[in-house]
Amino acid sequence: MPAGAVRPAPAPFDRPGRRCMLSGMAITTKHVRVHALVGPVEGRPDGAWILEYRGQAFLMDPGGGRPEPFTDDGRERRPIESRVRAKAPAPGFDVMTREDIARALRINPALVDFVAHQEPGFPAPILRFREGPVWDAEAVERWIPTRQPQDTHRTSVPPG
Repeated sequence: MPAGAVRPAPAPFDRPGRRCMLSGMAITTKHVRVHALVGPVEGRPDGAWILEYRGQAFLMDPGGGRPEPFTDDGRERRPIESRVRAKAPAPGFDVMTREDIARALRINPALVDFVAHQEPGFPAPILRFREGPVWDAEAVERWIPTRQPQDTHRTSVPPG
């Protein structure tokens, strides 16, 4: 390294021991596309959904579960609308990002991972895009009323 050069900061990781870098860009949920594959899907008796975001696509069980990278094979798809726009009997589906959850909990987005590890019953993300994880919005909304808020501003002095 040349004299006087500043050494770059190490890359941030979302969890110690993982090789998945955190992106500086937040996921924009309106750009997450959800489709149902029409017809049978091998190994998925209940069918399959595709979640797409900025060139990444994952095949998963309906509603989330068992995600795997997906390459478009030209099969027929049907879009799954957000819950707000879905018309009965179609259920609709929405995702939440770290920022959405932080807004709902009124905490800093940096604390969402802490809450996820400390709070019993916090739903697991349904998958992780390069930019970060996404959660099933309905599962998070069901969990929020059960939350036991933690004091995140603890000091080393015991209360007295």
